[in-house]
Amino acid sequence: MFLRTLAVLLLGLSALLVVGCSPTLYPLYRDYEHASEDHVPLHRIEEALVEAGWELIPPPAPNAVATAERQIRDWVIYRVVVQVEAVPVGSRHVRLFVHPYRIYATGSRSKIPFLKRSIRRRVIYDIDRVFESYNLVAVGTDISRDRVRRR
Repeated sequence: MFLRTLAVLLLGLSALLVVGCSPTLYPLYRDYEHASEDHVPLHRIEEALVEAGWELIPPPAPNAVATAERQIRDWVIYRVVVQVEAVPVGSRHVRLFVHPYRIYATGSRSKIPFLKRSIRRRVIYDIDRVFESYNLVAVGTDISRDRVRRR
């Protein structure tokens, strides 16, 4: 009986440890809403990204704004680079896509499938600050908006 209780206790503690130590992962996009009823012109999004310190490149689509890659972190075996794309969605919303990659010393690349907190802190916070000055308010992601609606 004592061994069974001990096994259950250890299993519960290990489950708590795994859950408590898991990283917080964020999706690779963030939505913004224009504070007024006005249409969000593409040139305003371009101005905001340039003001946030991003270099613009030709976009993959005519209704998008794309930036050049920016190095976020440099480890010995790989470095982390990020590219940002902003796309107007409807007349009052903008979706910001973040594309993080690891570029290894061998030259190969791999996409990071989520935003870690360190990448989010170095990319999103500067853009949030500038977008707010352009009346674009962060409304989060679909998941965060759904949580607010349920309450």
